[in-house]
Amino acid sequence: MSTVIYLANQQVQIATGSSNGKKIIINQSYTVDAPEGSIINGIVMDADPFIGFLRDTWSNLRLPTKDVIVVINSSKFVGKNIEMPVLKDSKTLEFIEREFTDINKADSYTYGYILLSTDGKTRRVYAENIPTDFIKDYIDIFTEAGIKIKAVYSGESSIINFVDKTAGKKYGTFILEIADRMMITTLLFVNGSFYYFNSTRCFHEQESEEYAQDMARSASQIIQFMQAHQIEYPLETIILAGVNPLNIYTYSEAILQQGIQAPVQVFSDDSIQAGVDIQGCIHASSGLINTGKHQNFLTLYNSSKKKSNKESGSKTGIFIIVGAVALMGIILAASLTVRLLKHRELDKAKEANESMELMVLEYDMVTARNSFISSQYNSIVGLDENIMTYPVCNTDVMNLITKCAGNYADVSFDSFDADSGIVSFTATSKTVNEINLFIAELTKQDIFSRVDYSGYSYQENTENYDIHVTCTLAESAGR
Repeated sequence: MSTVIYLANQQVQIATGSSNGKKIIINQSYTVDAPEGSIINGIVMDADPFIGFLRDTWSNLRLPTKDVIVVINSSKFVGKNIEMPVLKDSKTLEFIEREFTDINKADSYTYGYILLSTDGKTRRVYAENIPTDFIKDYIDIFTEAGIKIKAVYSGESSIINFVDKTAGKKYGTFILEIADRMMITTLLFVNGSFYYFNSTRCFHEQESEEYAQDMARSASQIIQFMQAHQIEYPLETIILAGVNPLNIYTYSEAILQQGIQAPVQVFSDDSIQAGVDIQGCIHASSGLINTGKHQNFLTLYNSSKKKSNKESGSKTGIFIIVGAVALMGIILAASLTVRLLKHRELDKAKEANESMELMVLEYDMVTARNSFISSQYNSIVGLDENIMTYPVCNTDVMNLITKCAGNYADVSFDSFDADSGIVSFTATSKTVNEINLFIAELTKQDIFSRVDYSGYSYQENTENYDIHVTCTLAESAGR
């Protein structure tokens, strides 16, 4: 039996169980909160309280300190779909590394992948890389907490693999959304294979109507993505995970309001044998499925470390021999020339010290350089202050507009013109009376310098009213 801990933000999932390839057995699951601010986006920000949290959690829950799997959901993992020829293991990793040519090679990275599909002599993989130091930090943290880990998985590849082994066996083209306290994770499978992954932040309380609307908007965005990429396979179903099955009607209604006709269902699978509510431990359960050494970043890290040590040892022996020969040659040459060079250096030093013209010239050059740097610094400071006066249309601004819309209107954002500060968005309402309430809410906001409302028009095909309104952001709005 293995213990899986899923780490992303303050809410931590833990599950104990096993997998035999056909069945996923979940014995226990727990949801606990890490110390506030100790882990953000899968990155441990404050190691000491987090290590104490791990020790206390393992002690209180009486969890085994061995056979532990760590699943990390962090933007530090960079993933992409890659289509490539069928190659040997070593050649496969070399091919994947070349696909990440945009990564800064000054840092050391560890690469891993999971297999998505194989077609003859080609195959599709989902490959990821992670800074090697990131893995080392987690190894050190769990070691200090007295916990021996046997695997480190990426949250993305783990959940992709989990969905492929469960819902992917029933449906060909579908959307699966996973809800938790802070994030909505959305996966798109097309024609039986993983196609797209997206994760969005959610600021509403889970299981609320606003949260359901966020889930619906995430599904709508995937539909738009499919249309933009001309995916012609029909959407069979939308599967919701991490939600209370009793609230399925609320989610279905919110999705239907987005114009999506696909059936909506709560995640369940016959291959999962759980003595707990699977909805509360989806991410942690994904770590129970072992897809081999190429997904395990702990194994990959140890392999690269051994290879690096071996290469370093071989190179060290060669360098010692070459260095010894070179050193003897240098000593011989130096013994013959050092006296002459020292005399020449002494003569040049005396000449330079006694030259007043040279000292004045150097002083003028240093003074001019200092003046130039000071003017450049002042220009940069002024530029930075000017930039901060320009408004930005960020998540805070969009959330404020969405909040103004409330139950009065549905809002979707189109574009932002940085030059004019105009936020362009599409707003619709079911009734005329609620339009003025929406406009009134907008005009109360200090972040808008202008709210231009030019009326509305009725759309027979949707039975809604299109609201003609644009908002111009005030100076420094969104900063």
